[in-house]
This record gives sequence, C-alpha cells and structure tokens, in this order.
Amino acid sequence: MVDYTIIRCTEATLEGRLATATLGGSSRIVEVSRGSPKEGVLSPLLRCLVVNKLTTRHNECGVYTQGCANDICLLEVGKLPNTVSGLIQWAVHTVEMWCDELELSVNPDKTVFFVFTRRRKLPGFCEPHLFGMTLHRSVLVKNLGEVLNSRLAWRKHVDVKVRKAHTLLWVCRRAYGVRWGLRLRVAHWLYFCHPLLLHSWYGGVAVRRLVPKILSRIQRFVC
Repeated sequence: MVDYTIIRCTEATLEGRLATATLGGSSRIVEVSRGSPKEGVLSPLLRCLVVNKLTTRHNECGVYTQGCANDICLLEVGKLPNTVSGLIQWAVHTVEMWCDELELSVNPDKTVFFVFTRRRKLPGFCEPHLFGMTLHRSVLVKNLGEVLNSRLAWRKHVDVKVRKAHTLLWVCRRAYGVRWGLRLRVAHWLYFCHPLLLHSWYGGVAVRRLVPKILSRIQRFVC
C-alpha cells in the first residue's frame, strides 16, 4: 500500500500544469495532460517505474539492459556480425512495441548505435532501424561521463578530461591572486586536481603509464 500523502503529492506534480507558448505578439496557454515535469523531483522515480517493465522484458529474453536517469543502454554480445545485428534489431523492435503499448515514443536522433570490436570489416552486419530510421554506427560514444571508442582505448577519454581540467583551471585562476582570493588548502587541491582524472586509472596498462605524465604536465601548468 502507498501512503495517501505520497499519492496526493504525485497527483499535485502531474495535474494542473499549464504550458505557455508565445510567438510574436500572441500567446496561448494549454493544459498539459501527459508527461512529467522536466527536472522535477518525482520525474526520475516516475520514469523508472514506467521503464522498469521494458528493462525486465529485455533481461528475461537475454538482452542485457541497463537504465540510468533518463537513458537506456541495450547490449548484445556475439561472435558472428550477422547474428549480433539480428539480435539488436529484435531488441530495438521490442522497444517499438513497448512504446506502442504505452503510447510513448523514442527519438531516433538522440539514439546512439555503437559496436565494440577489433575487426576492421563486419561482413553481413546490418545497421538497426528504429521507427523507420536507420541508426548509423557512431565512432565515439559517451556513457556516464566516459568517452569510449570501438577498441575500448582510453586515450580519447583522457584527452577530454585534460581539456576539461585546463578549462576549469583557467576559470579558477580568475578567482585568486598573489595576496587575495582562495585559501592555500583550496589552491593545494586545485594543484593536484585528482577528481578530474582519477577514474582514468582504471584503463589498461598504457593508460596507467599515460595518466601520470599528463597529470604532472597539468600540475606544472598550475604552478
């Protein structure tokens, strides 16, 4: 049983919402009858309650499905390219049927299709279709802040973190001078800047050799 207060709170979040559209000198107010507020407090929870049935359906059929916030990741593994493409097309078709059942939709333009492989050619591999649109293979993919390529090499991810570190350091540089600004403890933390690059250590041996050199180069830049 769900507490009555929680039910009323959920109803208050979804009901009585108005959307205003303005064009030129005219405007129109329309009552919103479906969907949850963007960046709302209950929106992630309501989304998980709805999408959980889709992830359960995929996982029961052997398709590894993982959800995070408002994203879903489908993963198929196999040795033969044509077999993998057929499995992923079936998984995408399951998403289409689920959307038709609940009167929802998925934007193909915001859907990324990626292949992890060391092969240069994939004979017999067909790109999947989502709602009539072909999902073309992407070169890089960003998942939960990590940038990956088809060979799972971490160099591109490290480069992105280095650029981000340089940008943040220049922003922080404007916050202090020789006799004013940040305290010594905060400046010391900025010098080491570990939070930006620490999770890059979980890559291969090449990355573990690469990160200390890059980290020392950023530290010299800070000095």
